[in-house]
Amino acid sequence: MPTSDQHRFDHLVVLMLENRSFDNLCGYLYEDEQPKHFIPDRDRVFRGVAGRDDLVNDDGGDPPTEYRVQKAPWEKTSDMFAPYPNSGEFYEPNINRQVYGTDSVPAGPAAALPSENLMRGFVQDYVRVAEESKKWDGDIEVAPELVQQIMNCFPPEAVPGLSTIAKSFAISDDWFSSVPSSTWPNRSFVHSGTSRGRVVNKPTTEWALHHDQPTIFERLSDKLGRDAWRVYGEESHLSSLTWLLHPPLRQHEHRHCFQSFKHFEKDCAKGTLPAYSFLEPRSFLNPNDMHPPFWLHPNVASSVLAGAQFVKEVYDAVRLGKRWDRTLLVITFDEHGGLYDHVPPPTNAMPPDDPPVEGDHGFLFDRFGLRVPTMFVSPYIEEGTVIRAEGDTPFDHTSIIKTVCERWDLEHLTERDRAAPSFAPVLTRAADDPRLETPEIEARPYERLPEPKAKQGPISHLGSQIIELSAAIAGEAVPVLKTAGDAVRHLFGHVHRPGK
Repeated sequence: MPTSDQHRFDHLVVLMLENRSFDNLCGYLYEDEQPKHFIPDRDRVFRGVAGRDDLVNDDGGDPPTEYRVQKAPWEKTSDMFAPYPNSGEFYEPNINRQVYGTDSVPAGPAAALPSENLMRGFVQDYVRVAEESKKWDGDIEVAPELVQQIMNCFPPEAVPGLSTIAKSFAISDDWFSSVPSSTWPNRSFVHSGTSRGRVVNKPTTEWALHHDQPTIFERLSDKLGRDAWRVYGEESHLSSLTWLLHPPLRQHEHRHCFQSFKHFEKDCAKGTLPAYSFLEPRSFLNPNDMHPPFWLHPNVASSVLAGAQFVKEVYDAVRLGKRWDRTLLVITFDEHGGLYDHVPPPTNAMPPDDPPVEGDHGFLFDRFGLRVPTMFVSPYIEEGTVIRAEGDTPFDHTSIIKTVCERWDLEHLTERDRAAPSFAPVLTRAADDPRLETPEIEARPYERLPEPKAKQGPISHLGSQIIELSAAIAGEAVPVLKTAGDAVRHLFGHVHRPGK
């Protein structure tokens, strides 16, 4: 348990974006310099890709074609939609192939998994994903330039705002998603410490209606009152995955806790943030979640630049707010989304459920997902900090639960978050010595489409999943919707929406 001096925040703000690996966004972060501070102060080598010439994948051909890690193109706006087509993000076959070089792994303890081809299957998986994508986009040509996208990593110049935040405050190069799979299981772990055996985003009805385990939100409400937390949606609260994935939060008593991003900006300015705030990006009109595009269509593709602008808006709201001196901002991603990372995910994860629950495909929840970028912003963080967990268990999404529970003296939810390390040690400056400067960050230019044009675009991949969940909650068949505008109108027409 941290000492009370480590609790130099009264407001924890978490922004969770979509589907970017650590190497993809931050692998070249410290190419020309080294971090100033490491927590703990042991291995003082940043775990990126700069200077590495040994990071290679091949396509499995005869003879095989090799693809090496290299800097991604970034100067054109179109570069920042990469990769297209969207990479594979499911436990089986995608992530097994990416990590272990085989589509299926034996059910059983993680210690029995193959190790000779670790982190060498990204290209092979991406080739077949691209081939499959031809079914809905006949213009795709699986050429070397397209395949190389999966190994490309953006330099700091591509995302100057994120890079400035990471270097001006702290980043973890040892934070892993909770499940080696896709969005729903990982977002479930963020707030409930388990996915109740679910490793895939199906069946939708089970997620929507029976995923009723307790969450950190109820713990906070019970201890601190009905205004202890809020979920803020950048688009609107109609499409909140947090609300859709956790039936207990759909009770009337919690509906006022789902608010818009404009409400978040006002709460920051007035100093009225709750103890815990969770921020969700847009997924329908002008998406800014950073998810690689499922269709290469400007009305629906989520550019990294759009997400970087959102990060700037969140950062500015927090640093210029009345409670900046007592606020800790965490910026993270739900999962790696099939994008290359060179660090094998640890196999010492604590299974969350007691008694243990065997998951889809026999998965035992005893290994983590892949690394994702995670940054920390506070006046009590030293510039140029890299933080890792003190012990053998790395940070994962349940470290959010652990830190909340320690800060407000709450009971843990599952065995996973009980075992998780807290990230409170990132706050190393003395309580009477906060940093006074709040560096400005730069976001590269990116203009949203006018709303009428945005409404004409197709529904994003994540948007389609939101519609499926919404229909399951309402007990309806999944509607046939052609455009993002149709989807938004459909959501507005439902009486079960939060905040009504």
